[in-house]
Amino acid sequence: MKQNVDVKTTDNNEEIVYLRLTDSECYIFNAGSFWSDGGAAMGVLPKILWGKKIVADHSNRIELAANLLLVITPQLKVLIDSGIGYYPDERAKKIFQPEPCRLLESLKKCGYTREEIDYVILTHLHYDHIGGLVYQEKEVKSIMFPNAKHVIQKTEWNIANSPDELNMTAYQYREPLGLLENSPNLMLIDSDYQLTPEISLIQTGGHSIGTQIVRIQSENDLCYYPGDLIPHQFHLNTAVTSAYDINRSQTFTAKKKIIEELEKNEGYLIFNHQPEKKYLKYPLF
Repeated sequence: MKQNVDVKTTDNNEEIVYLRLTDSECYIFNAGSFWSDGGAAMGVLPKILWGKKIVADHSNRIELAANLLLVITPQLKVLIDSGIGYYPDERAKKIFQPEPCRLLESLKKCGYTREEIDYVILTHLHYDHIGGLVYQEKEVKSIMFPNAKHVIQKTEWNIANSPDELNMTAYQYREPLGLLENSPNLMLIDSDYQLTPEISLIQTGGHSIGTQIVRIQSENDLCYYPGDLIPHQFHLNTAVTSAYDINRSQTFTAKKKIIEELEKNEGYLIFNHQPEKKYLKYPLF
């Protein structure tokens, strides 16, 4: 089937980008934006450069999207990351000022329900990526995707559950981990993993100890979801890393490989935190 790109609009005017690959479908949608420190997000890039195109608020925070990727292969329905979710605590509300979550609404617009998801891939376990794993009904909380295996790198799971002094503040939100712990929904992997013939998980580190990225190969079509390694167009510069990255060298190495492969194969790159443009198609010029 011919590859194409389409854009759908939800009832609240949020765009859902549809990518048709050779034998897979991809939906990119923002599960709910939030505000985070601009300097930390842009890291080594001076504000004199990023501040010309991104407006910061009075606290120097910038708007970041929670762009998730839903991949429909011939066999499975796979969601990548989950956003902040419907139930941020008071601390998160104060720090991030998140929009109302629209995860389930966006899934419905794509034509699917939470019960139909077969796998949830978590690039890492920071708050803005795992909050959407919590579902609540009649004050009882449970796993948002009850029939899905949740695929996490073992090193990431370990550091999130027993963070050291360096990583303590990055893993303070434990509710989703508690729901997954000792659950048949938890699937821990160790290093690179071939989830389906189309979907590969690549452990890169860099942003966190157990960060993994997602590579989708559908015959001649290539798509990367690099998560927080390349969250925004400003991070296409391989030397630009966020202040949150614990290993800039690993981030640099992974980004270089991703971009070189995309340029060679004229693939798609998904930005997980850029509000105004959710993807790029190579070649850029």
